Amino acid sequence: MGGASRSLRSGLPFLFVASVWWGASLRIPFPMWSGVGVLLAILLTRNRVLIVIGGVIVAGIFSFNAHGGLKPLSPSSWSGDVVLVSDPVTFPGRLVVDVDTSQGRMQMTASGAASRPLRGATAGTVLEVRGRTRALKNPERLASRHIRMSLMATEVSRVNTTALWRLPVDAVRSTVLRGSEVLPEDQQPVYAGFVIGDDRGSDPRVTKAFEDAGLSHLLVVSGQNVVFVMAVFSPALARLGRRSRSISLVAILLLFAAVTRFEPSVLRATTMAMFAILGAGAGRKLNGRVRLALAVAVLVLIDPLLISSFGFRLSVAATAGIALFAHPIASRLRGPVIVRQVLSVTIAAQLAVAPFIVPVFGPMPLAALPANVLAEPVAGLVMMWGSSVGIVAGTLGGWPALVLQLPAMIGVWWIMQVAEFSSNLPLPHLGLIEMAVVAALTTGGIWSGSLWRIRRQSLRSNEVSG
Repeated sequence: MGGASRSLRSGLPFLFVASVWWGASLRIPFPMWSGVGVLLAILLTRNRVLIVIGGVIVAGIFSFNAHGGLKPLSPSSWSGDVVLVSDPVTFPGRLVVDVDTSQGRMQMTASGAASRPLRGATAGTVLEVRGRTRALKNPERLASRHIRMSLMATEVSRVNTTALWRLPVDAVRSTVLRGSEVLPEDQQPVYAGFVIGDDRGSDPRVTKAFEDAGLSHLLVVSGQNVVFVMAVFSPALARLGRRSRSISLVAILLLFAAVTRFEPSVLRATTMAMFAILGAGAGRKLNGRVRLALAVAVLVLIDPLLISSFGFRLSVAATAGIALFAHPIASRLRGPVIVRQVLSVTIAAQLAVAPFIVPVFGPMPLAALPANVLAEPVAGLVMMWGSSVGIVAGTLGGWPALVLQLPAMIGVWWIMQVAEFSSNLPLPHLGLIEMAVVAALTTGGIWSGSLWRIRRQSLRSNEVSG
């Protein structure tokens, strides 16, 4: 009985996150206050079974109320102030951006003269808008972004006001972008994508090369960026006391999350990092799998609509795959340590996300393996450089910025060459069946290796005792 109790206790974070994820898909029709009551009960009880059941109930109630906020309104004329919650994206003949309004979040489209005030605008900009609302054509696709309606803008003008908390966010973001201006024009969007996830303006041919080479994940911010931000700033804060260091690191992580527009993968990684910081501050080290489970559970409870975010699902799957399989795979590979580490992480992540990617985007390129081995280490250096020296370069400008950014320029050039070369390799693409075979062989190899090591240790123990 004690063994079963310990097993349940050690597996509680994973059971809880599974219950929360399942509950978020149920939409239990009860008022929000009842969900808050169940959540408080979960926090107060020590009964593990009730915690798991409560996770289903509270997530289901929160999900029902979150989806209720997406109920479309009747189409009508509209006028009022809006706040941009994303950066405008350019499409042929129009600009599209998500905005917060007095009637909920909408996806605003502007063209012609109405689009001019949007050019150069960023998240946080306040606009006065006249237009017309209408129902979304595909509401489920935009549910994870809390989009309720579509707003066709006919008149747009700027309102000179900005929330105070956005000032440091805009300052850091604009400084990073200024630091990219000394790079060649075709490198600037790639560099900005690496550092803050803003690859707007990328050459379609470059984007296609990254996709065909299995490197498109580098053009958007991910949990890897959070790791590098921690690596850059942790040594600088080492002399602070434990509490001051923890508070400073959390503040830096929140700033970075805001700079990258709270992308789902960054939210996941930031929350995991915060659990690591809080655990270290309390003298309890949490392993990566537990931190992942806790981070996902907390985020889904805060925003149940996240489970419909494709980016969030990919981030969770890739992180779980790396946490579960990267080390065992690396132990079965041969070669230099850096090659084994990059290959094992790539294989583990690709196997984990294949069930999501292949049905949507088609077979995955085998070229991703050599491409990631050649590009990942350099991409990591570019990310770290952009998060530190790149900010100094953006502050100084001119020829000092050019000198400071030479390593980043060389790094981005190398990665672009790797993407171009790898995208043209005559290697096959793997579908779900092929990926399932690879996963079975990989899992079989890991288990057989583990069993062989256990058997060998047992034989040695017997020899010693004999």
